[in-house]
Amino acid sequence: MEKLSSRRADELESIFAAALPVIRAALVSAYRLTEQEVKGAEEDLRLWFWRLARRGSAPRTPDKVLRISLLSAACQYGRSYQLWKLRGGESTDAELNAVLAKEPEEVATDLDRRFDGERT
Repeated sequence: MEKLSSRRADELESIFAAALPVIRAALVSAYRLTEQEVKGAEEDLRLWFWRLARRGSAPRTPDKVLRISLLSAACQYGRSYQLWKLRGGESTDAELNAVLAKEPEEVATDLDRRFDGERT
């Protein structure tokens, strides 16, 4: 694992912090997780994100790639968690079923587009 400079650690924390409102909104609105479930997800995603950023000996991963990876992981988390809660069955919520039918990467790409739109 690569050791991060304090500057890069600050940059990564900034990426995570900027994405957090989008992640929260996706987990609550799209995947219908409770606030308590979202807090647990945030902790898990933060640890995962830091591990991802430290991996490999390749040149520094671009911030946009890290952000999309983070959003994708959040969507995978939300989808997997909700499917577990539903025990693999259907929900009575048609909007939730529509989100669960999509691949997490597709939902993450849509979120990233909205994220970029809000930042400009």
